[in-house]
Amino acid sequence: MMACTKAFAPIGTEYEMTIRPSSTAPDSLTGGPLSRGGLRRQVTSRILSAVFQGRFISGQRLIVQRLSELYKVSPTPVREALVELSSLGIVELLPNRGAAVLPFSAQQVREIGQIRRVLEVEATRCSSGRIDPAALIALEHDIGILQARPADELRDRDARLCDTRLHGLIADSCGSARLTAEISRYLTLFRTLRDVSHSRDAETNYSRSDDIPQHLAILAPLRKGDGEGAAHAMDAHIRSSTRAVEDVLFSAPSGDAAS
Repeated sequence: MMACTKAFAPIGTEYEMTIRPSSTAPDSLTGGPLSRGGLRRQVTSRILSAVFQGRFISGQRLIVQRLSELYKVSPTPVREALVELSSLGIVELLPNRGAAVLPFSAQQVREIGQIRRVLEVEATRCSSGRIDPAALIALEHDIGILQARPADELRDRDARLCDTRLHGLIADSCGSARLTAEISRYLTLFRTLRDVSHSRDAETNYSRSDDIPQHLAILAPLRKGDGEGAAHAMDAHIRSSTRAVEDVLFSAPSGDAAS
């Protein structure tokens, strides 16, 4: 089980902002240098990854200056990222003292999935007939090729890229700028969860993380202009992917079942 599901300190505890060990890649906290564009989004994603990996634990203070030094950026994108994470329920802002990490558990994963279904099922319904048919055909072709490839790290990487393309294409074509913006916020959150989850699921050769058939099930009715059919498929996909993330991140390993 993730470290952040254990007992947590009261909000605002004066922790040093130390880096905790992780079973994932050793520099997953920093992830290498940030590119110049979209710093707020990139810092948001880095902090999310550290929370979901249990490297920033519940109750831990996140200090702007230290995060700025860690990610080698100015304090501005760090402050913006913390405000965004506060709106998503990941941290609590502390007046003039940065933020504190809130508890994150399987319940939060389920709540994120519920909100995504409300937003993206409607967007899928609305995007029917609005999406460029050539874009749908190209994406369906690419995902179809992926389906025939053996399960491995490269296939999983390419499948996640196609997942990003599909959800982005639907959000951008729904006809509502407000709906698109809100979907984008939750996709940033869920994609980070997804990436951490898939990294852990490598030990099962991604057996719990293969959603390629679900993507094809969404694309087929979209190509036919069947908005209701596509919306139904999107609902099933988000339910399934939410359960997969919860299972990978929060279920005890089989060897721990008796403990």
